[in-house]
Amino acid sequence: MARKSKVARSRQRSNILWGTLALLLVLSVMGATAWWWSQKRNTTDPKTLCPMDGPLGHNILLVDKTDPLNLAQKAAFDLLVTDLVSNKTPPGYLLSIFVLGDDFVAQTKPLVELCNPGDGKGRNELTENIKQLNRQYKDRFLNPIFEQSTQLLSIAPAQESPILEMLQMVSLNSIQKHHVDGPKSLIVLSDLLQNSKQLNMYRALPTFEEFTLTTYAQKTKINFQDVDVQVHYLQNSPSLQVDKLFRFWKGYFKASGAKSLDLVALPG
Repeated sequence: MARKSKVARSRQRSNILWGTLALLLVLSVMGATAWWWSQKRNTTDPKTLCPMDGPLGHNILLVDKTDPLNLAQKAAFDLLVTDLVSNKTPPGYLLSIFVLGDDFVAQTKPLVELCNPGDGKGRNELTENIKQLNRQYKDRFLNPIFEQSTQLLSIAPAQESPILEMLQMVSLNSIQKHHVDGPKSLIVLSDLLQNSKQLNMYRALPTFEEFTLTTYAQKTKINFQDVDVQVHYLQNSPSLQVDKLFRFWKGYFKASGAKSLDLVALPG
């Protein structure tokens, strides 16, 4: 057999070299793609939908349903929840919802606690599955929250309304549990009238200074450090919901370390 010419041998070596480089390039691209998809899948917690590095911010809603809402209050409540979920909880923010009802002991944990995973708005269609993002946002974030909204309302008054105890549980089981570095806000829907064996504001309302001297105040002490608090109070008992009551709660939230307090009446 005739020996290959130098040109043929050179061409063969060149083809082998270029083939090897092409293979290495393909393997590199495949490896980079696999890494990218792996990182993409692991950017959010599959259970909470929160960023793996932790929530960017935290909104907490506490609904006192120990007294039924009237028609106007229900309409205002629906607007409040819709605005909170759709506009004030941006992607990466954690939303925790608590309810204070008949069974206080059974309701000390969040009714629902999820991060907004974000939808397809503003995403790159070439690198992300827009339909999947929209489906996840709707099915795993919006629907579970709004499906629970019926449990946030009551049709009959409860025997007691331990607001102080519930606020303590919100602090312990949500704010202090997650240690979110970003903005934190607590939205409270209540008539602010504590009704328990230790303190019944329907019978007697102490000043906050008098309250702090009691052992009950020490037992219900809380920490809302750096939390913006918004209270939408239900005007159920106007004769009792006077300036003295509001001064009590202003003192209470100030002592808890709250960053700010916004106290407004819920329509109705």
